[in-house]
Amino acid sequence: MLCTSLEFIYIFLPVSLAGFFIASSFSKDFVLLWLVIISLIFYGLMSVKFFPVLIVSLLINYIMSLMIARKNLRKFWLFAGITFNFALLIYFKSTNILPPGISFYTFTQTGYLIEIYRESIKSVPLLNYAGCVAFFPCITSGPIVDCKKFLPELNNILPNHDKLAKGLTLFIMGLFKKIFIADSLASIANNLFVNAGTVTFIEAWAGAVGYGMQLYFDFSGYSDMAVGLGLMFGLNLPVNFDSPYKSLSIIDFWRKWHISLGRWIRDYIYIPMGGSREGEIKRTRNVIIAMLFTGLWHGFGLTFILWGALHGLMLAINHQWRRLNIKLPAVISWGITFICVIFCWVIFRAENLNTAAKILYAMLNPFNFGHAGDKKLILSATLITLLFPNSQDLIMKRFRSGYIWLLASFALAVIALFNYSGVSDFLYFQF
Repeated sequence: MLCTSLEFIYIFLPVSLAGFFIASSFSKDFVLLWLVIISLIFYGLMSVKFFPVLIVSLLINYIMSLMIARKNLRKFWLFAGITFNFALLIYFKSTNILPPGISFYTFTQTGYLIEIYRESIKSVPLLNYAGCVAFFPCITSGPIVDCKKFLPELNNILPNHDKLAKGLTLFIMGLFKKIFIADSLASIANNLFVNAGTVTFIEAWAGAVGYGMQLYFDFSGYSDMAVGLGLMFGLNLPVNFDSPYKSLSIIDFWRKWHISLGRWIRDYIYIPMGGSREGEIKRTRNVIIAMLFTGLWHGFGLTFILWGALHGLMLAINHQWRRLNIKLPAVISWGITFICVIFCWVIFRAENLNTAAKILYAMLNPFNFGHAGDKKLILSATLITLLFPNSQDLIMKRFRSGYIWLLASFALAVIALFNYSGVSDFLYFQF
């Protein structure tokens, strides 16, 4: 069951919200228990086959956290916990048979173990831990939960009508992004990679930009839906996107794209290696290693490794450029950044390096120009990302009248459902 399915929208979500409001009339413990129950049911309905993997991972990590908190052999238990998590992740990624959300809940749990070791948080009851790790809106495609911030919210969870209105609005806007924009762009993007050897210059660029927009609206749409669902249940999940395609540098892009993953990589990979504290050479090394790790998080293929390496190299160059203190006009900075990102998306999406090379060659060969055809959807999607505020900023910071926004959002939902042609997976389910 996906959160875009009619079963989720018209059955699971209303029942879950009704139970949440009923449980809140008793005690916070009942509310938390209800959230854990519906989260496990949601995951089980989505993947009965891999439900035991989630339970085993959750219980072993919780036991490891208790052992770390005892302060005897703390480093050993931390090492054992991290080794277990990444061994499990590596096993499933190497077989290309991924339990839904394993990358996300593995990173959430690894972060929890590290924070217990650092003594920045204290051990919590199993119910609270399960609520943090398995909360259904974010378990399958994020955002990656920061336990330091999320666990305290679980202690004060209560219905909030303002959050409910904002959350429902955000959920519907995310649904619109996914169904009406991302899914509509899918055929354009897929056609590029199926016909990589025959595409023209304009077709290659249209398909590459189309895929970049599909990925953004698909993933940011899910993130909107997840954050919206969290708000409906009175909880604040981390923002994952902040208009990344408006970025004027690669550094800026990575501060705005998949923010929860970037925060995790920064806190647990980049900074522990020394970050930028030990000179430019080591900072360059740390940046590249961190981005290689980001590539490997998505998969073990050469395309993901090269994608991560290229972003690491571009970040290192960007840092050195800033040291020169030479400022380019904003439009040029944006253009360079956007083109670099789109080129890298081709490598990210391609099944192999040969396919990527064919498409990139076509993008660099204007002598085989071809015909643009009808690319109104790509242009419209691009203009939306560049001219409009991102949906979470719009709702959380500029929300004024709940009724007006709800009416507008329901109108978007109606349009999206008219375009509804069945349930399609979110792109980040494969990671």
